[in-house]
Amino acid sequence: MDVHPNALHLPVLFDLLGVFSAAAAGALTGIRKGLDLVGIVVLGAVTGLGGGAVRDVLIGADPPAFLTDWRYLTTATLAAAAVVAVEYGLFSVGALVRDRVRLATAYLMVDSLTLGCFAVSGTGKALQYGLASAPAVLLGVVTAVGGGVIRDILIAEVPTVLRREFYAIPAAIGSLIIVLAAQLEPAAAPLAFVAAGATAALRLVAVRRDWHANLPRPRR
Repeated sequence: MDVHPNALHLPVLFDLLGVFSAAAAGALTGIRKGLDLVGIVVLGAVTGLGGGAVRDVLIGADPPAFLTDWRYLTTATLAAAAVVAVEYGLFSVGALVRDRVRLATAYLMVDSLTLGCFAVSGTGKALQYGLASAPAVLLGVVTAVGGGVIRDILIAEVPTVLRREFYAIPAAIGSLIIVLAAQLEPAAAPLAFVAAGATAALRLVAVRRDWHANLPRPRR
């Protein structure tokens, strides 16, 4: 493996955080769609692992990380199970959280965290495998949105990234921060947290302020 000379040595923590939040978002979507327990867990796992699997295949990391590291599938399964436990009030704290946090709000929070974590881990791993800056940014975006695309296809919805929502742009900005950090200071791992936080915050602000990448209406 040829490692980019300025690649950030990012911990696997960002990948696992992304898996957890993405799997939670997938499980919440399964609940919204009225799936059964197996469907919710499967949809959560596919959402959590899909983006990273696509990234690993594209950069030649064979086999993908979730097939060689037990922590990935375990994290995705635990995230989906936790969502089920909270949503259906299987314990007192879960019932309290369920009553205070709406399903849509919970989904938005974990989905925004997914964008941030996967933009960081996807870009960082691409740099470690010797990709140049532009392809590394592209792989960061693919990692961030890939699981969500697979999830939406499975439930017969137009993927979020293809709709009006401000979705891929925050991931691209987070990926750019990682690329710049790698060029300026190889050991600047703390900037990874800044990139993940900025991506998630931008996504939340965009939803709050209803930012969309609209096109002008065509003339008749």
